[in-house]
Amino acid sequence: MPKKRYPLSSGSSSVVELEWRGMWKDFTVRVDGQTLGTMNGQGELTKGGSWALADGSTLEVSLAKSALGAELQVLRDGAPLPGSPTDPQAQMNSAAGIAFFIAGLNVLLGVIAMATESQLLAELGLGWGSIVFGAIFLGLGFGIRKGSLIALIAAIALFALDGVLGLWWVIEAGGRPGVGGIVFRVFLIVAMAKAIGAAKTLKASKSA
Repeated sequence: MPKKRYPLSSGSSSVVELEWRGMWKDFTVRVDGQTLGTMNGQGELTKGGSWALADGSTLEVSLAKSALGAELQVLRDGAPLPGSPTDPQAQMNSAAGIAFFIAGLNVLLGVIAMATESQLLAELGLGWGSIVFGAIFLGLGFGIRKGSLIALIAAIALFALDGVLGLWWVIEAGGRPGVGGIVFRVFLIVAMAKAIGAAKTLKASKSA
């Protein structure tokens, strides 16, 4: 049974707890162990629920849909709870995590290719090039975690370009592109793209 916990605010001891079954069934909202309300199924959760808290603020929970998918919105007086799916910093941290994953994978494969002197890995383009590629993504990951929109867009563009070039290389060599690899790459690109709005929000808040 999925369960999520978020503080009402940074440093707050009060915790919002969300718990549900399967496809959003028996979705329960609690604050500090006290049940505020329940919703059953995607339809009710999409409509959302709203509850007045003891401090006079309002807690809203709903399932927000967009072209990039659906995610939970957990808001207090209209602002996302820290660490919740629509919290801008949490979204940037997730995108940074993807960049770090790409960095680590490329560095690891590059080191293995060089250590084993594998002809197969060399033909796949693995070696010093993938290590440098990984190092670039490592730097971009730190930039994304700091809220850099430029670093985020650069990571998305570079990863997409790398995929296109890799696809072209396989086709030119007479091979057949792996569908699984393409789907996985698109999944990572979409996941990072979801943080573009978060980066803009953080940039605006810093400028205010």
